[in-house]
Amino acid sequence: MKATVSSPESWKRIIEVEIPVEEVNSAFDEKMAKYRKELKMPGFRPGKVPAALIKQRFGGSIRGEAIDELVQKTFRQACDDNKIVPIAQAKVNDLKAEENAPVSFAIEIEVDPEIEIKGYDKVKVKVSPKKIKDSDIDDAVKGLQDRFAEFKDVSREAKKGDYIRFEYLKVVMDGVERPNVQNPTYPVELGAESQIKDFDKGLMGHAAGETVDVEVKFPKDYAEADIAGKIGQFQIKITAVQEKILPEVNEEFLKKMGTFADEAAFRANVKENLEKEEASRAKTEAQNEAVEKIINENQFDVPSARIEQFIDYMYNESTRYNRPGTPLPPREEVAAHYQETAVKSIKRQRILDFIAAKENIKASQEEVDKEVQRLADMYNQPFETLKQTFRKNGTTNRIREDLREQKTLDYLVGETA
Repeated sequence: MKATVSSPESWKRIIEVEIPVEEVNSAFDEKMAKYRKELKMPGFRPGKVPAALIKQRFGGSIRGEAIDELVQKTFRQACDDNKIVPIAQAKVNDLKAEENAPVSFAIEIEVDPEIEIKGYDKVKVKVSPKKIKDSDIDDAVKGLQDRFAEFKDVSREAKKGDYIRFEYLKVVMDGVERPNVQNPTYPVELGAESQIKDFDKGLMGHAAGETVDVEVKFPKDYAEADIAGKIGQFQIKITAVQEKILPEVNEEFLKKMGTFADEAAFRANVKENLEKEEASRAKTEAQNEAVEKIINENQFDVPSARIEQFIDYMYNESTRYNRPGTPLPPREEVAAHYQETAVKSIKRQRILDFIAAKENIKASQEEVDKEVQRLADMYNQPFETLKQTFRKNGTTNRIREDLREQKTLDYLVGETA
């Protein structure tokens, strides 16, 4: 076999192969011998069918099978000899396979281009968490109170901040009535940021028991694509107007939150948790900024195959979590939406892999075991049992890779262990 490799693009390899006629004929003869031994034909005992008859009737398909196996074999050999690692299905072009002549063809494959990342050790990005203020603690405490809030029915007309319970009597979307529309399970807050203004405006000033007609123009970027940009007419019966009553921060409330001597101890704990969250947020922000700088300062190609693989993954995820009754997004729409994200994500991973290899950053067994112990505690599983399970299903390797990536990101912002 003779193989010549060319690189028309940093991410593309063309392998031109020629297989000598002797090797082709030898492969064909081996196939013939195998089929002659196994082939059954009327009038002949097994293994006694004349070779000439087999060749006459099946020679073309047998030769095609032999050549196909030769192509696969020589492709693998050429990749091994030239240290080529394909990242997608190869394409075979210009196949020439005439009788009693060498077989020649060209194989086009995509690879991850070689990269040399420079300046990563000079990236000046600091982790700068914001100071937690009393107002931040107040907001966090209010959020915890929200979890235990009670809703009290009121007989007055609804106003901003109230919660409305209702049922749909009729729904018409762009002139077409929609049957069997599901009523909301939870009360809806009037004036909430997520609410549509037309809907709020139509319900405010009305009390429980009233029937209200509301017209809503949905924004073009509305989350539910099938009604985005459309005009809907709703006939709604208000079943309840409710006020949200927050619990007081008293002894009973503190018991629900944990073991705290008093409100001061509770607020101190809230502050500590907020500081941890802010430290994590600030570190993630700094890490992302550092990677972004490295990407901008180190230009390299991303193979289209990698981009397609990323988009395939995102498309499969979108179909997996698609809400029942909602049309699936076309793959072209997903591709357009995630094109830039794909390129950045792939570059990010390649950069982190390069730096980890260059700086010999690895996860120690102690670090892996610590993460397994954390997960064992979370799922209330024995450490050794979970450790063995993870080894068998490949989770241990993923944990090791995740830790390696995290340590590399920490290295970029000067937070090495």
